[in-house]
Amino acid sequence: MHGRSVRGRRLSGRLAASLAVVAFAGVLVTEPVAHADDGRVAAGRVVRVAVPEAIGGKTVIGQLTVDNAAEPGFVTAYGCDDGLPHDSSGGISRSDVNFDGRITPVASNRLIVQADSRGDVCFYTSRRLDMIIDVNAVSFDVGLNSFPNRRTDTRRVDGRPRVPADREVRVHVPDAIGGRTVVGQLTVDRATGAGFVTAYPCEHGRPSDRLGRAIRSDLNYDGRIAAVASNRLIVEADLDGNICFSPSSRVDLIVDVNAVSDIGITSFPNRRTDTRRGTGDRPQVDADGEMRVRVPGASGSKTVIGQLTVDRVADAGFVTAYGCDEGLPRDGHGGVSRSDLNFDGRVSAVASNRLIVQADERGDVCFTTSAPADVIVDVNAVSGVGITSFPNRRTDTRSGTTTTELPGVGAVPEWPPFEPSPALDGVAALTGVPASATLTQRPIVAVKIDNYRAARPQWGLDRADAVIEENVEGVTRFIALFHTHLPDRVGPVRSARTADIDLLSGMNRPIFAYSGANGGVSAWIRSAATSGVLVDFTAQQRPCYERAPERPGPHDLVLDTVCAVGTVDSAGPAGPLWEIDAAWTPPAGVPTRPDTTFHVPMDGVRVEWTWDASSGTYLRSQDDHPHLAASGARVRAHNVVEIASHHVPSPVDARSPNPITVGAGDAVVHRDGRAIDVTWSRPTPYEPFSFHHAATGTRVPLDRGTTFIQLVRDR
Repeated sequence: MHGRSVRGRRLSGRLAASLAVVAFAGVLVTEPVAHADDGRVAAGRVVRVAVPEAIGGKTVIGQLTVDNAAEPGFVTAYGCDDGLPHDSSGGISRSDVNFDGRITPVASNRLIVQADSRGDVCFYTSRRLDMIIDVNAVSFDVGLNSFPNRRTDTRRVDGRPRVPADREVRVHVPDAIGGRTVVGQLTVDRATGAGFVTAYPCEHGRPSDRLGRAIRSDLNYDGRIAAVASNRLIVEADLDGNICFSPSSRVDLIVDVNAVSDIGITSFPNRRTDTRRGTGDRPQVDADGEMRVRVPGASGSKTVIGQLTVDRVADAGFVTAYGCDEGLPRDGHGGVSRSDLNFDGRVSAVASNRLIVQADERGDVCFTTSAPADVIVDVNAVSGVGITSFPNRRTDTRSGTTTTELPGVGAVPEWPPFEPSPALDGVAALTGVPASATLTQRPIVAVKIDNYRAARPQWGLDRADAVIEENVEGVTRFIALFHTHLPDRVGPVRSARTADIDLLSGMNRPIFAYSGANGGVSAWIRSAATSGVLVDFTAQQRPCYERAPERPGPHDLVLDTVCAVGTVDSAGPAGPLWEIDAAWTPPAGVPTRPDTTFHVPMDGVRVEWTWDASSGTYLRSQDDHPHLAASGARVRAHNVVEIASHHVPSPVDARSPNPITVGAGDAVVHRDGRAIDVTWSRPTPYEPFSFHHAATGTRVPLDRGTTFIQLVRDR
């Protein structure tokens, strides 16, 4: 198995996603951007934007704007290596912004798109134009689960809009069962008058006031100006996975669904701030004036999700949303550096866009408009762990700024030069079982493995010699250690964290396999690899990885560990991470207790272990179900160790927890069907863990066989 290489592919067909018939010839990924004679991006061309924070296939959040458009068309955003999405007829299967340059040269929409594993996002345009791409957030790996686009389209050949006013269209999203949040695109076609569409969980009913009128909208349109309008869709499904759409006038609806979130986004009843409730005919927010909205659920700088609308605008302009204490974002020349909604009152007095903005520490969000307007802010969700924001970075083809720089990551640790120790004699380092010289010379392959719900069942987890479970952003992730067994299919492989390096440092220069990392973590790994602490086996640069077509991205990356070991000749022989003594029994003075069944408190997952005396192992369950690997085998271990670790923010990403594994603390060792309260210690990252009974100082070694280490919070 080898890493994929993606070439430009020729496509044919016609696309209805632009809601006009648009022919296109081919797709050519170009760096730098291929421009038409007048400097605009040519039709059929692609702009590539690198987002270092999205390495590993994270979801990118920002704003996509077109300018200088002269015709109707569309732009589609996609992970570059994943290729332009198209349907069975060869047509492009979705769009991310629709525009009609005959009406206005400017159009914009909220950008929510999954990057490829390198962190690259591509933008294809069907018509000649300029693009302005603002990127200011990514979801953590646990925030959004993307999948191929699924379209619900009410249009029919007779040309008559199919959905009457106030009628309900129901869309079932199997991935959203349980009330998850659905992400996609909502479009209307064949609109003839002004109106709006409201999306909502079907079982909850359309959100209405006492008179039965809808109290919020997810898309505003005016068919007197343009028959087509679209907006980003973010809506909570009901428990059955159903979302409903109700238009205020007869239209056709096109609903594209391509992601869900089951953690990280907390939805609640809509809360509206509306300046139109003031008196008089004049807009209530002056040009350059600031409107402040308090979102109590967003305290602690959470990300706010909702809808931003302007009304009674007469000129062209924009609105920028920002955390109030952070101040209006400005560029080096003092100009406002991004917008969250563009409008042109000369075309329509109303405009709207999806709102995604990080609040300040108090939970306040501010809005500044460049021209007088009434501002309507609907807030219906916040995200505490699923989305991480950063200062806006703009790619603007009008000025030639089509590249981005890696963000600063602060001080990068420098490890002293490391020389591996010799191999153990006749025993496997992680399990303590007898082993040949060929086996003892083999390095540890340490693989970061996903434990997100869509990633289950995992490949190869049942074959690992040891597994370390870490808290990440709201869920857990595994470092699976392979030595005596080398499966040809291990995964889903996911991204690295700073905390991994202290653990890897004790493995005698292991092969570290991971999907990618943000710029800060990557710098740490490069430094450790340069000093000989580990072998960097990232999927960004190494072979032996492939994508599993039966799984949704980014939970589809698998590694061949045999290939990895055969590719690397600089790794060290496996080193021990703890003492092993199969014959050890607790001496007098070291109390133990039965541990027939016990729970381990980890983030976002219910972990339970059950002692199986017949096999002499502990059987793992999670979320109230037996934990099975892809092979169908139960995940089990001879030893389970709960290590209480102090969790601090990662030095390169404050929202990512960093468990401390150097020092000392409390722990519980489970072996032989008994639980033993101990203290753990590890003076340096290069040394193994040791476990001792606190009162007597008696050493407590682990049993021979497989081991599961759980890094629990020291609550």
